Amino acid sequence: MKYFSKSPEEWQKRDEEKEREFRNRKNRIRRRANFILVVNFAIVFFLIFFTKAFFSNKSEGVIGPFQLVIETKESYLPNDSLDVRVKVFNREKKKENLVLEDFVFSIKRENDTVYEFHFPQRVEKEVEAFGSVLVFDLLREEELSNLSGGNYTITVSVKLNGQRVVISKVVSVIEKWQIEVENLKDFYFPYENVYFSVYLENISSKSRKIRVESIGLIVLKGNEAVFERDIPIEKDFVINPMMVEQIHEVNFSAPKESGDYIIKLKLKTESSLIEKSMPLFVTREYQKDLKGLSLIIEGKKFVASGERYDFSVKLLNEEKKRKYIVLKNIMIVLTHKEPVFSYAYSEEYRMTIEGYSSREIFKTTSYDIIKLEDPGTYKLIVVIESEEDRLMKEMEIVVSE
Repeated sequence: MKYFSKSPEEWQKRDEEKEREFRNRKNRIRRRANFILVVNFAIVFFLIFFTKAFFSNKSEGVIGPFQLVIETKESYLPNDSLDVRVKVFNREKKKENLVLEDFVFSIKRENDTVYEFHFPQRVEKEVEAFGSVLVFDLLREEELSNLSGGNYTITVSVKLNGQRVVISKVVSVIEKWQIEVENLKDFYFPYENVYFSVYLENISSKSRKIRVESIGLIVLKGNEAVFERDIPIEKDFVINPMMVEQIHEVNFSAPKESGDYIIKLKLKTESSLIEKSMPLFVTREYQKDLKGLSLIIEGKKFVASGERYDFSVKLLNEEKKRKYIVLKNIMIVLTHKEPVFSYAYSEEYRMTIEGYSSREIFKTTSYDIIKLEDPGTYKLIVVIESEEDRLMKEMEIVVSE
């Protein structure tokens, strides 16, 4: 019998081959899935084991329910006093009894011991759940400042509940040269004269000599330089620790187009290049009134009699758009029957305030020693004036006996 396509036997043979191929492909997929599953289990097992092995040693200073911790900043300037505290934290949700013995605190720079404190006596204290105990405060014992630049290792060794625990932390004292500028305004008008003084600050614990060869001045808009100047100096300077020395007075015309620019200063010395970048805003218009602005006074409202009082004043931009403001007058008075403190500034004060941001216009310093001796209610009054407007803010301060 003649068939126009294939015989039934041929069709059956073909179906069997297809079924065999399907089974083989299914088995290959199953084997691949099983292999992936085994690999995933291996990865999970490895991660669990690695995490436990690694993080079990990660928490330094842990003894039972307690953890010994050194609290301090990572870096200091040479004239800063090292502020270091040692605390013990109770990590449990119940009270725990703490026993400390043979406490040793030391600070070293390389192999030189800068400071050491030893307290051998036994101290016992009950610590609240998730509470902490201050064990040592360096500022109460010694004021360490004017340190040479470099890395300092702080080490604490103590017997905690019968077990010796040792922890350490490295802090850096920064020593560098830094460019500072004075009299650079917040914004300028096109073609206006831009004038500012360039200073070099010796951030160090000792007097240092430096030779300044030149100052490079570049004004950028984006990545494009719109103005460049190389100013030869060729002079030696000896600058005392944490002091500044004037290097040069810069003078140039603001760009003709409004926009945001960057001033780059490159101070070339015999051995290095010291750089500083500053924003330069150029605008044709500024806001003459004070709409969309508000005053903020930051300071305590309740203080004890005889306590030193510090505060700051900020100008807040309540709108999305950047504002260019020219203040003509700033007056601040703190009074209680009669003035206790006053401040006035009547020269032009330009401010650039970004949208929904604030700028500080006054802050008490270490030279402004304000003490509220007499109990009662004091009134702090702040007034600022622009060309066409005026803002005032008052805050009451209650002084208790």
